[in-house]
Amino acid sequence: MLKWLLSYLKKYRFKLLLSSLFAAASGALLLVGPLFLGKAIDALTASGGVRWDELYKNLGFLLIFYLSGAALSYISPVLSGEVAARAVTDIRSDVFKHILRLPLRFFDTRPHGDVIARITTDCENIYDGLGQSFVQLFSGIVTVVGTMIAMFVISPVIAAAVLCLTPLSLIIARFVVIRTARLFAAQQAKMGELGAHTEEMLSGIRTVHDYSMEETAEQEFRRVNAELYKVGKNAQFGGALVNPSTRLVNNVAYISVGLMGALFAVNNVTAGGWPMTVGVIATLLSYATQFARPINEIAGVTTHIQNAFASAARLKEIREEAPESDETGLARLERPLGDISAEHIEFSYVPEKPLIRDLSFSARPGSVIAIVGPTGGGKTTIVNLLMRFYDPLSGTIRVDGTDTLTVTRDSLREAFSMVLQETWLFTGTVRDNIAYGLPGATDGQIEKAARAACAHNFIKRLPNGYDTVVSDGGGNLSGGQRQLITIARAMLSDAPVLILDEATSSVDIVTEQYVRQGFANLMSGRTSFIIAHRLATVRHADLILVVDGGNIVEQGTYAELMARRGRYWELEMAGAT
Repeated sequence: MLKWLLSYLKKYRFKLLLSSLFAAASGALLLVGPLFLGKAIDALTASGGVRWDELYKNLGFLLIFYLSGAALSYISPVLSGEVAARAVTDIRSDVFKHILRLPLRFFDTRPHGDVIARITTDCENIYDGLGQSFVQLFSGIVTVVGTMIAMFVISPVIAAAVLCLTPLSLIIARFVVIRTARLFAAQQAKMGELGAHTEEMLSGIRTVHDYSMEETAEQEFRRVNAELYKVGKNAQFGGALVNPSTRLVNNVAYISVGLMGALFAVNNVTAGGWPMTVGVIATLLSYATQFARPINEIAGVTTHIQNAFASAARLKEIREEAPESDETGLARLERPLGDISAEHIEFSYVPEKPLIRDLSFSARPGSVIAIVGPTGGGKTTIVNLLMRFYDPLSGTIRVDGTDTLTVTRDSLREAFSMVLQETWLFTGTVRDNIAYGLPGATDGQIEKAARAACAHNFIKRLPNGYDTVVSDGGGNLSGGQRQLITIARAMLSDAPVLILDEATSSVDIVTEQYVRQGFANLMSGRTSFIIAHRLATVRHADLILVVDGGNIVEQGTYAELMARRGRYWELEMAGAT
């Protein structure tokens, strides 16, 4: 995990090195301070009276070194914070870019709220951990090594006593960190679960209200929130034990330095070091405090560091998800006409549950193909295979005679435009939402597409016309209006193949007549696949595919299928209109 994080820091190694040098220099300057402090105290307590010149000189040096160290200790975290912010920005961008290239299978099996939490909350946790660890690490190394050397020079016996107590502090910190690491990982997982539930309920808030499920949604939120509280409390409690535990050991070391220094001074013992005076004892006590400070600081940010590593693991997990297959060397599908065929397709979402078996059909350019059948029969799956959201386990899908596996996905999908039953609008103007189907479209092209979709009249009645801002998800528009905008978007793309998944389901009866006329104009000369639940809407199709259990059980024109009195006839008679 550390190696993965360091790979994002390499780009900013100069600033990181500069921050480290400033942190080390700050620690070194602060190490010199206790020496002048001790000399100032000895000058103040001299037996012959206060040596004022020596006192002022040492206090002056003390002020200079402390001010310089404070300035460097300010600059260092500023630089390290910038490095952390830039590194996290790169991580977030890299992960989001990777997510956009993941296959649809990933999103079908992952709660969207959990993915969002990883990009937002987990990245912030990494920033907190990185931003606080740089300064403590480098200044801490200098401080610990420097103070120990200085203490050994002044009094090897006292330094050895402090050094003997240090491992106990480290052992306690390591024990607590190991014990709480899994708790922080579980805490991040629960935060993702809570985010997923919240996103799911808010995105479907109308349905929640329709079925009066507010209490049920609240109970589920309370359950997950309570579990998050429990695991979070245990994690924070464990993390909080590190600091007071290490401080206890450090206080024992501090007291030991004071007692031993006093005993040496009273008995006039040097023990291989400097003569023990009041100033020397003060210097040793100051060093004992400085020696313990980095350990306490690192212990204090242990919670942030553990959170950062737990979050990094979650982001690394997404980053390691296999993207859509490599397309290096594949050709582009150039100027397709819309001749579509499928030959002996086999497919399943789950290996042990086969869905499509030996699927074959063909569609001539400009023809209208209707796909009907019961829910779960495989209608939408056929569309997923046509556009390579999923690849078949076996068999071949061809566009104009070209195997779709031999061309790039982008060029293949440019040949299709889709209007789905579930509309999707982003926050932006109506104009921007329509132009999503053809980046760089002119106002004239946008308006022409809107007129063809029968959306122009209602758009002009909006407060700012085409410049009206659509709220998140299109909440300030009716369902029919949202559907008309997505239809205009598909019309603007002007692709040779259309896929309509109950595209008029949210449009009122009067508007539907205009929309159908617009579709009739648009489908002229284009291959169109219509997924329909209302059979009356597809009777005009050139070919009707009846899908059930993943197989095409019947195909033909409306008249041919009705004459056979087979599965399609059964659906008609059952009132599936």
